Amino acid sequence: MFELTGLDGSKLLVSAGSIFRIRPATPTEGADTVKVEDGGGYVFTKESVDDLLDRLAGQVRLVKLTSRSGVHVHLNVGSITRVREALAINGPGTEISVAGHYQHVVETVEEVTRLIA
Repeated sequence: MFELTGLDGSKLLVSAGSIFRIRPATPTEGADTVKVEDGGGYVFTKESVDDLLDRLAGQVRLVKLTSRSGVHVHLNVGSITRVREALAINGPGTEISVAGHYQHVVETVEEVTRLIA
């Protein structure tokens, strides 16, 4: 089990393998926080992305990609179920289905494929 610390200092144990996305929170979600999404929902934490990645090393394989807004997102390779070129209406890049959720990234399909291989 992987321990996360909530914003109020509470501890939450989640299966490392159920974590499918780690990214900085949006301004409306909270400044200087990180959003960790897992099979049970999500947790906001003040832990840094780098610290989380260090602690998850060897437990889950995450790939670093770039969202349309320029923010780095880390996706669990084992939770990716589909990769395709983004539809023209969504702009250039790649659309990824990860744990039933949508993630648009600016990398090309070829770049994503190479990173997750």
